[in-house]
Amino acid sequence: MSFCPTHSSMLVPREDRKTKTLRYACKLCSYSEPAQSSLVYRNQLKQQAEDILGSVSSALVDDPTLSRSDEVSCEECGHKTAVFFQSTATGMDCLPLVFICCNCGHKWVTGKEE
Repeated sequence: MSFCPTHSSMLVPREDRKTKTLRYACKLCSYSEPAQSSLVYRNQLKQQAEDILGSVSSALVDDPTLSRSDEVSCEECGHKTAVFFQSTATGMDCLPLVFICCNCGHKWVTGKEE
């Protein structure tokens, strides 16, 4: 983030139409400087798998539309039935499976990137 040396106002991105380059310019005066990068803003949506588990409700075990598996074992209670779904909220290249134990509500993720 850059600021005008005269007014201390934040410089905003502008196109130099003659050279077709990105510059940062002051709104209050004619000061401008060339941009160091063509990237103006980056919105990074990547979440860690642990962050996803905090936003998943244990009440999802009562959702009849979710898939169920009898072939997993809960790390907390050893129960063999869990509901699961693919999470797209991670921003990872893979789609990890989020499991919720039908007995104790414990949540875990498989398919995390290492």
